[in-house]
Amino acid sequence: MLNHNSSRHLSSHRRERQVTCLCFVAMSFFLVVGCATNANGPVTPPVRTQHILFVGDSFTHGRYLPVRTYNNTPVTGGLGSVAASPQVVDENFDTTVPARMESQPGETGPWGGIPGIFAELAYEAGLPYNVHIEAISATTLIDNYNAAKSVIDQPLWNSVVLQEASFEPIPVSLSQDSQSDPATFCSAVSTIEQGVHGVAPSANVYLYETWAPADTAYEDSFTTSFSPSAYLESLNVLTAAYHDAYLSAATHAPHIAGIAPVGDAWALAWNNSIANPDPYGGSAPGVSLSFNYQPGSEPTTYDAPTDAGFHHPSIYGAYLSGLVLFQKITGTDVRTFGESEQAAAALGISANVAVQLQQVAWESVTQQSNQPVNPSVDPCALTH
Repeated sequence: MLNHNSSRHLSSHRRERQVTCLCFVAMSFFLVVGCATNANGPVTPPVRTQHILFVGDSFTHGRYLPVRTYNNTPVTGGLGSVAASPQVVDENFDTTVPARMESQPGETGPWGGIPGIFAELAYEAGLPYNVHIEAISATTLIDNYNAAKSVIDQPLWNSVVLQEASFEPIPVSLSQDSQSDPATFCSAVSTIEQGVHGVAPSANVYLYETWAPADTAYEDSFTTSFSPSAYLESLNVLTAAYHDAYLSAATHAPHIAGIAPVGDAWALAWNNSIANPDPYGGSAPGVSLSFNYQPGSEPTTYDAPTDAGFHHPSIYGAYLSGLVLFQKITGTDVRTFGESEQAAAALGISANVAVQLQQVAWESVTQQSNQPVNPSVDPCALTH
């Protein structure tokens, strides 16, 4: 299977690439990064290493190869490292805390995942990021926090990214999961935000708004037979529900720095025919953002409509997610990476598709809607 770390020694032309004039204001920075000039040409002032922690579940680590181990730190997980690097520090690797162990079949670490894509983009942009992941499969934010509070509440972090388990922020009628509890999701966001800011007052806490999973849309739309039109409508309903849930959580926790609209970006890719929204045989053009059925995958997938492969991101879905997070958190125009972007190449994404997904990510963030789709319902008021 593809492992990006086997080719970590980059070609000389990539090593020599420099970002000679990178001007932007990054929400997660404590300073404005500008461009100065002297007789020898543009000079980029030094930037302090930014320490970022991604908290979530398999929607953060990606679950399947090659995403799950992309830009991981082999053998050690990078534990203890605080240096800027394109490799990810897996805070839960080799832990002795049972709740944090990478125990799901086939989901072995160390993990890199979508944070690994973020780390690569930062490396290519010349931004010194030290990227950490603290992810527990199929685990809600509050359970994650209870298990790993010592990791999450650290003064080290400049930014913390929170991703909720996909079933939790939306009602049972949509998730088809009896554990769903939107009010608990909102409460967890507030609790974690306060915990982080209690030890790192200047840290930026972001919410990672996830996508409408294909298998959930299938279950929501299926009656006696599969209806492509009903399925597509379910995708729209789910996308709106996630958008509103994360927006509500941010509203009830006013010190949230922003929402990375990954779910909205997936919907935009579907609507612009860059991605096929129907992995069950739909005829629309474009790549599939969900993993789908893959023979020989790790972990194993099965050719069934409710398989977890229809729930998790493919290389395309993970790449789009990483782009949206990077655009939102750093303020960098991801379109500037263009056809030569290395994360896409390492994951097996064509240059043409990479450029299309970069455009979608940029558009989703720069034209992000901070208005609810259904303003008459406050998701944070919905209980189990």
